[in-house]
Amino acid sequence: MWIVSNQLKGVLKFPALGLEIPAEGEADLDTLGRDKAEASGEIKIALEQAYVKTVRKTLMIQESELQDMIERRIAEIKRNLVSEIGEIYAQGSKP
Repeated sequence: MWIVSNQLKGVLKFPALGLEIPAEGEADLDTLGRDKAEASGEIKIALEQAYVKTVRKTLMIQESELQDMIERRIAEIKRNLVSEIGEIYAQGSKP
């Protein structure tokens, strides 16, 4: 999410992007595509001139990167569980 807030008392129009932000309203620029929004000269000027300000901008992760992170975390959890179960069984077999 990349949420920007219109700091003006009027509607902000970004014709090249087909975007309008109501007076003192907010918009999620990621709905346009992060790359497109970041490359937009209109957005750059609006930010530089303080017509809009970023309220929240989260990190964008590629789906493949996210999948890899999830798989690594699952593997780590499995290792921990196997280790803990092994310890429980070892404790149970001691006289």
